Amino acid sequence: MAELGKIEKPEAGSFKENRKLFVVPTLPFEEIALEMHIDKAKVERFWGEVREKIEYFRSTYGNISELYIEGIEEHEGKGIEFLEKFGKESNHYKLMKSLVDSGVRLNVIDKADYLRQAKLLFDEYSKSFSPETIELHKGFYGKDIDFEKWREYLVKKLQEVQGMIGKHATGIISELPENTNGILIFTDGRPLEYPPGIDVFQIRPPAFDELAKLLRDMA
Repeated sequence: MAELGKIEKPEAGSFKENRKLFVVPTLPFEEIALEMHIDKAKVERFWGEVREKIEYFRSTYGNISELYIEGIEEHEGKGIEFLEKFGKESNHYKLMKSLVDSGVRLNVIDKADYLRQAKLLFDEYSKSFSPETIELHKGFYGKDIDFEKWREYLVKKLQEVQGMIGKHATGIISELPENTNGILIFTDGRPLEYPPGIDVFQIRPPAFDELAKLLRDMA
């Protein structure tokens, strides 16, 4: 995988035959910035740098036809509404709106049922540490209830669901049309196996690491 911030100029000829996927790892910067009072200009710089790199790749490798992204609803109209939540003046919105306006198609990579299952399991796991929940369960099931085994079960089920989420996303991305390229915007650190036959380029500009460090320091 090529990390964009560390390459001077890719050799376009060596990648000419394969489909290409430009991967943008991100975090919920807008939401976190509001909660932690982070300078919005830092978030704007990140998305501005991402847009510059995407335009560079488009000029180097040609047509981009697909945009794969988390969190959008399955029918088309909801996708546009999803873009507007960032504010129409934000670089994030402008980037994705410009892609859609140029004919790039939005694609859902997550199956709603799997996401609901994952959320349920994670919530149950989190609640299992709550003293109130522990007392409530002991009152019904008895004081010998083994919360460690319950947590192990929840973790195992969550891993299974995450595996299904990953396979579903991989299947969607594998349908990237021949002789074109795609963009994937998704949460940094999310496990995903990239389909064979697709060259993957990571777009991780310096502003990402600066924001990630800032968030870690403020946590």
